[in-house]
Amino acid sequence: MDIHQSLHQILQAKDRLAQLFYEHFLEKHPELRPFFAKVDFKRQQILLTTSLMVIERYYAHPTPAVEQYLQYLGTKHNEFRIPVESYAKWTESMLTTMQKFHGDDWSPELEKQWRSAIDQACDLMFAGYEERVTV
Repeated sequence: MDIHQSLHQILQAKDRLAQLFYEHFLEKHPELRPFFAKVDFKRQQILLTTSLMVIERYYAHPTPAVEQYLQYLGTKHNEFRIPVESYAKWTESMLTTMQKFHGDDWSPELEKQWRSAIDQACDLMFAGYEERVTV
């Protein structure tokens, strides 16, 4: 399985991965719960799945438009005062959740692809923390 096939399975399962992720993430990192106090989790699950689509597409086919969008997401996260240090926690929780979601289909190569894709996206989001980006 590669990152594209992984994303396809995630999309077929609708919001299942997102549900698993938020359960794991907020249980493992209760200090980040205040950032989600007023969040509509049904909407958030859609946003998370959409973000994974953007991350996978940028990893496979980087474009300036997606780069600018990821920087804009960073700007928005900065406005919400989400600490940069929380991104590593998010990444580890996402990879752990993906491993559980995919079960026997998970592999070190798939983890490497997702980690690289997420790291690329986070780097662009961090650029959005440094400057105000508008879309």
